[in-house]
This record gives sequence, C-alpha cells and structure tokens, in this order.
Amino acid sequence: MSTRPSAGSRLAGLGIVAVAVGLIVACVPAPVVAPSDPDIPGASSTPAFPNLTNPPTTAGPSVPPVPTTAPGDFAYGDTITIHTDQGTTWEITPLQSIDPADSIVQANGYQPTQGQRAVILELTIRNVGVVTTHPYYDMAFAYQPDNAPRYDQNSGALIAAPDDLGYYPEIQIGESVTAEIVVQVPENAPEGSWVIGDGTSEYRFR
Repeated sequence: MSTRPSAGSRLAGLGIVAVAVGLIVACVPAPVVAPSDPDIPGASSTPAFPNLTNPPTTAGPSVPPVPTTAPGDFAYGDTITIHTDQGTTWEITPLQSIDPADSIVQANGYQPTQGQRAVILELTIRNVGVVTTHPYYDMAFAYQPDNAPRYDQNSGALIAAPDDLGYYPEIQIGESVTAEIVVQVPENAPEGSWVIGDGTSEYRFR
C-alpha cells in the first residue's frame, strides 16, 4: 500500500509524527498548532492517502471573506467558521465523537496499535474561503482525554476511518464534505474532548 504524501515542514521536519500537539501545563493546555505533516499520519506508514493535492504555493487573504466564530467551547452539532493564518476559511460542524472506535477501524481493515485505542470525530466541513486546498494543511484536529495530552491527526498514522478526511485530495471552494478524523490515544486514557485549531485560535467540542 502507498504512503501518505508529505505536507511540508511549516512547524517541524518532514516525516515527524506528532503524537501530542500540546501538553497540559499548570492545567492550561497549550494551543493546538497545525501539524508539520498535516496530510498526515505518517509519511512512511499505512494507510495510504496518495492523492492529496499539494498545498497552495500562495496563501489566501488575511481578511476573512465571511464572518468567523470567536474561539471557545462548543457542543457537537454547533457550527464554527475559522479563518486560518494560511488565508483559508472553513465552516466546520463536528457531529459526534466515537470513543472507542476500534471496531469501526477494524471493519475498515485496520488494527489500532497495541496499547492504544481509536477515537473518531465525525464532522461536516465546507470551504467558504477563496483557496482550494485540504484542511490538514492549516489546521490540527486533536483529541484530548481529560487531564491528559492532546493527540492530533498525526497520531492515527496506522489506521483510517471508513470515510476518512484523508481520502479527499482537496476541498474545492464552496464544496462541503461529511467525513471522519481518526486518532489513537492510550488504551487506558479517559474520554475527553476534541479541539480544532490553527495555532492562533482553538475551538473545543464536548
């Protein structure tokens, strides 16, 4: 099976699999930052997402084309609009978190890493900006078990959800997709919440 393509080195070297996006420091989590290899999971592992389009060479506008949502805490089913520092604009509705999701990825032909369990976020995401690209290039989607580190989309390097967001090579301007993001967390970690961020703003769903 082919490997996922590299997404560049905005924040770290090529091929690094970021297991934890941020650590709890004095009970205040560090901001979610877009992972360095945001296509994402593992440049040298399965599953394969060989068709992700390369990121744009020119960033989009700094001024959002539509009103955005202030960072904060939200419930599943709420819709937020994020304008990233790469000039992209996304309307995102997280629908539900499935924890554990081992049986789902196993039915899709993958096995969670020993000692870890799969967690899936189902979401609808629409490109409401002016740049055709993939959201993995400018945002992190991280699951944070309560009182524990965060695990972003890179931590799902060896597994994939049935309708994984990585299966979409890019999202066109105006296009909306309903997809899944899968991460792996320690098997004995408590349940938690999802955090979406671009390194500047973050949005927590529980």
